[in-house]
Amino acid sequence: MIVSLIASVLRPLLRAWVRKAAPKTQGAILLPGLDEKVGVSWDPYAIPHLCAANEHDLFLAQGYLHAQERLWQMDLNRRFLCGRLAEILGEEAVPWKELSIHFRDKSTVDLDYFIRLIGIRRTACASLRLLPEQDVDRLLAYSKGVNCYIETHLSSLPLEFRLLRYQPEPWQPEDSLTIGKGFAFFLSTSLFTRLTWSALTEKLSGQEVKLKSLLPSYPAGAPSVTRFVADEAREILRFVNGTFQQSDWAVGNQGSNNWVIAPRRSSTGMPILCNDPHLRMTLPSVWYLMHLKAAASHKEGDDFEVWGASIPGSPCIQLGHNRRIAWGVTAAICDDGDLYREKIHPTEPDLYLAGSQWVRMGYEEEKIAIRGGREVKKKVRFTRHGPVISDLTKITNVPAEEVLAFKWTAHEPSEEFRCPYGVNRARNWREFLQSLSYQAAPTLNYVYADTAGNIGYSLAGKVPLRPYDPTLLPLPGWSEEFEWQGYLPFSEQPRLYNPPEGAIATANNRIADESYPYFLSDLFDPPYRIRRIKELLSAKERLSPEDMAAIQQDIVSNHAKELIGLLKNDLEAIADKDLSLKNTAARLSRWDGDCSEKNIEATIFHVFHQCLLKNLLVPDLGLELFRAYTEIFNQFLVPTDQILKDPHSPWFGPCPRPALVEKSLRETLEELTQRLGTDMNQWHWGRLHTLTLRHPFDRSKILAPLFSLGPFPSSGDGVTVNMGFYRHSNPYKHVVGPSLRMIINVGDWERSFFILPSGQSGHPFSRHYRDQAGLWQQREYIQLFYTQEGMRNWPFLSLKPHI
Repeated sequence: MIVSLIASVLRPLLRAWVRKAAPKTQGAILLPGLDEKVGVSWDPYAIPHLCAANEHDLFLAQGYLHAQERLWQMDLNRRFLCGRLAEILGEEAVPWKELSIHFRDKSTVDLDYFIRLIGIRRTACASLRLLPEQDVDRLLAYSKGVNCYIETHLSSLPLEFRLLRYQPEPWQPEDSLTIGKGFAFFLSTSLFTRLTWSALTEKLSGQEVKLKSLLPSYPAGAPSVTRFVADEAREILRFVNGTFQQSDWAVGNQGSNNWVIAPRRSSTGMPILCNDPHLRMTLPSVWYLMHLKAAASHKEGDDFEVWGASIPGSPCIQLGHNRRIAWGVTAAICDDGDLYREKIHPTEPDLYLAGSQWVRMGYEEEKIAIRGGREVKKKVRFTRHGPVISDLTKITNVPAEEVLAFKWTAHEPSEEFRCPYGVNRARNWREFLQSLSYQAAPTLNYVYADTAGNIGYSLAGKVPLRPYDPTLLPLPGWSEEFEWQGYLPFSEQPRLYNPPEGAIATANNRIADESYPYFLSDLFDPPYRIRRIKELLSAKERLSPEDMAAIQQDIVSNHAKELIGLLKNDLEAIADKDLSLKNTAARLSRWDGDCSEKNIEATIFHVFHQCLLKNLLVPDLGLELFRAYTEIFNQFLVPTDQILKDPHSPWFGPCPRPALVEKSLRETLEELTQRLGTDMNQWHWGRLHTLTLRHPFDRSKILAPLFSLGPFPSSGDGVTVNMGFYRHSNPYKHVVGPSLRMIINVGDWERSFFILPSGQSGHPFSRHYRDQAGLWQQREYIQLFYTQEGMRNWPFLSLKPHI
């Protein structure tokens, strides 16, 4: 009540400030650095359509418009990825899930140090030096546009700057590359999976059968895990799960769907391409929709015109189409890193063993500024494999004979920016592949279609060539046996072009079968989403755009159906003496897997599954490791389903599977009665499974109602096509889902559709901050492509050179 009252008082005051920072969509703006005028037409959802005379002016204008709508989002992401949050937040305690004594004094400074250890900014700066001059010029033009906005709006910056009482620094080309490299961090699971496996392996020492059942990739003769390594891994996990999973920058909890059908499978007679990237559901949206057009120039030799989703902070369009091709992307989840144990010299702690030689570590001194003027100096040490991440924790009373170093493909400088720019310009499959060859990290699954009726798929990104049996456990860094032998050649990466079945789909699933000669990963998502997509794609000979929308919105959980089928005998064997329990078991047995907001069986199943997992794993793992194990997106589902499939598994121990099933179902009824009441007819899934689009200020009870949206009833689960992922370590809030839905009718561009979960604007009191939210929840779409005639009566903004 008090919070609502304070919010209602603040609202008009904040709204008045926001009006000062409101984006300008009509009239004229003088923009220094432009060569010629740039016209911007705005559609009813504040999607800008830019028309420039050349690419330089186009990217300068794109930078200006990104800043006009999303400057604080851009700056916050930049600060996080550079390890500079303490400068604006101070040395604040980080909210821990279960605070370990080792982290009693951890704060935003430690978070900044961890990010600097990972080294995203270092790699971005090194990558800038690799780029050809023309690509640097594009980044400079974009940066100039951002800075023009900053310089002319210092007295009317977005509200968040006012509330935190700071001003943004000028934007630099390396900032855009840092934002791009950040996606490699968000989409990678290699480090955090290895930390978890290390802790699990030590916990289940001597219980090899149980261990192998949790780690399906655990090879014979795998490296052992010392107590020191396990302790280090566990402490880093506590840090990560206590910070990132409570933030908007959760790592590893991402996914996506994309698919494309050939003309002979399409009701339109042309390819249809779909994409819905699954990312953290935040405010503002991850994406910003745009139409970019530049006239042909002598240097480029062809005009530049592209529609789709951009990332604020980066030039170009990341997902969408030009006049000839369309493309969509999912995370390929290739195994892009390894953890190494490094032996330290007994008397000189900066020497480590490499082969038979003691080698001195490299190091950099990091100065972490703290709001208020104080500064903390931290050392980042490097071995030949990468940064020493165990320096984050430095467990006391443990001999320092080993440290942990992390080798990651994203640590190497790359020409990655050439990939999105090249894709934006590509006119055919050959040019498209040439552009993908520049992608380094993360590894991505691209689907493709063109106006000639061709469809295709290609993996893009660096995949390490390992001359040893891959393992998720730390490797002996002193041995030459465990060194990467370069990267999988791009020409050897999995690829499809006009396959006979006339359809291609990816959903973070295993990319190639066992006949493929190279190792890609053991970290793929379970096959439930991809199977469902392929099932729906094969249901009709010809599919329409409306069929594609229905597939994107499908909320049948094949995982739930399969698990209930697996446990059906145990459910049916529940004794008649408890009629309520018996009837609940019967409802589950008859359920079709529908996870709609009002479905009751969906509620029962997901709470039952949670109880089942805890009863199965917590007695051996403990609650902390259970949370860590189930934190790695959906990778635990297949191993635990396999355990449940075997009634003789040692995991059941003194409690046989039928008894475990009955116990878990009984606990389910108790929990749901406590949370949702005694009337089972009111146990709607959407009451438990809710979505809140969270602004970073959501942690403030006063500001949350002003900046965040929700909660809303939500459908689906972590493995439905329409993803409604929740963390099993903190159920059942929907935290990852479709951050964008895109359906592209190739050639008939006007019948292509997009939708964001919230809106275009980053200004909380703008109607465009949330005007797509209702449409997204109702599973509707908006149009992005328009003819010049269609744009005639829209608001028009003229960006003019400063003479």
